[in-house]
Amino acid sequence: MVDLAGQPERVRAVRKAARMSPTETDELVAFCPSCKAFETLWFVGDSLVPTRKYCQVGRRVYHDCGSDEACRLLLRFVK
Repeated sequence: MVDLAGQPERVRAVRKAARMSPTETDELVAFCPSCKAFETLWFVGDSLVPTRKYCQVGRRVYHDCGSDEACRLLLRFVK
């Protein structure tokens, strides 16, 4: 058992993870058609988990390479 006393941010993270069921999170691979970058992204429901290189606008995901074209989201088959 880990003592989380005095670590409020860790307590919040643990509680948030406990509330989420495996069906609420999705792991997809983003492919940027402009620069050909591949990246594994996580989604909670329909929302992208924040990253530095990718952003979500509506239901589309964009890479920060400067392309106006949305990334293609692919299922991840290999574990």
